[in-house]
Amino acid sequence: MLIGELSKRSGFSRDTIRYYEKIGLIELDKDIRRENNYKDYPERVLHVLKAIKKYKDLGYTLEEIRELLVLQSIKVLDISKLLQITERKITGIDTEIEKLHEIKLKLNRELQSLHKKKTGHVIELPEMKAA
Repeated sequence: MLIGELSKRSGFSRDTIRYYEKIGLIELDKDIRRENNYKDYPERVLHVLKAIKKYKDLGYTLEEIRELLVLQSIKVLDISKLLQITERKITGIDTEIEKLHEIKLKLNRELQSLHKKKTGHVIELPEMKAA
């Protein structure tokens, strides 16, 4: 299939597909070009793109996706490695949630402080000193 059809069926733009080729997430045979020099993508590339989409939706980085795709390409699936990658991702998400919670607490304190300082529609701003 040509890149336009692959783009429609996968939901990725042509540029994204080309980028994934460039960084090696999509591996192509050397003889995929037609006589008119257009690339003829095999159906397996669509399956790889669908897997990439699934992993992106789960929050994996491109490097993590690369690892997962390598695991998928091996005929014998290494469940322990898949568990390790998934647990690592969940730990990272938990850390990010904690950071975001801290930011939210700081913003709420700032919001309360601003409400206390409000006089009509004018807010007293702290004096800024030049560095």
